[in-house]
Amino acid sequence: MVLKLLKQTLRQHRLRRARVLDDTPYRPTKVGDWALVTEPLNASSVVYSFGVGDNVAWDLAMIGQFGCTIHAFDPTPASIAWASRQSLPPEFVFHDIGISKFDGELAFYPPRKSGSTHYSQERRGGLLNRQEPVRCQVRRLATIMQSLGHTRLDVLKLDVEGSEFDAVPDILASGIEIDQLLVEIHYHFRSRSFRAGLDLIHQIKAAGMQCIHVSPRGFDFSFVRAE
Repeated sequence: MVLKLLKQTLRQHRLRRARVLDDTPYRPTKVGDWALVTEPLNASSVVYSFGVGDNVAWDLAMIGQFGCTIHAFDPTPASIAWASRQSLPPEFVFHDIGISKFDGELAFYPPRKSGSTHYSQERRGGLLNRQEPVRCQVRRLATIMQSLGHTRLDVLKLDVEGSEFDAVPDILASGIEIDQLLVEIHYHFRSRSFRAGLDLIHQIKAAGMQCIHVSPRGFDFSFVRAE
């Protein structure tokens, strides 16, 4: 526990030094485990949530508070099986596809921890991870939105176990109008670095968004489109 707290404190220190958090008039509110600006949200808001795993607490909180429909996405077998066993409201719409920078199949490695649903395109554990990957369907965000008939998003949440490093630059390059972006950035993975995480944050900001919240762990970032 002490080591975990020390690592968290170091991450927060590095993020403050990098001036990740912007000085804005926005006052985010916690909904579930994520912070966002709630005032513009209502039943008509278009909300996408990528990376279901086995936790839909945020999705259900959004439905309960705003009455909006949540389009939730996860292509991995454990999550698909888990979702099929749940009794979820009609406002929760599950799609068994993931997000990337291309349309097709992507290899996802099973979690090292037994019972976990956190598959990742990153081979966590390096060469010590001998588990075989599974092939799952992924799509570009632009492709998904076109298929669902959406031209803009009020909220996009990405908790995709490392796939954000491919997906986010493609999203930004596509020029999709997104009012709020909530993203977990896995810069602590062996194949990534703090510098890679900062680079992704800088790309998001260069696209016209401001960082309004960083979680205590230092991995979850909330962005709002600057007016």
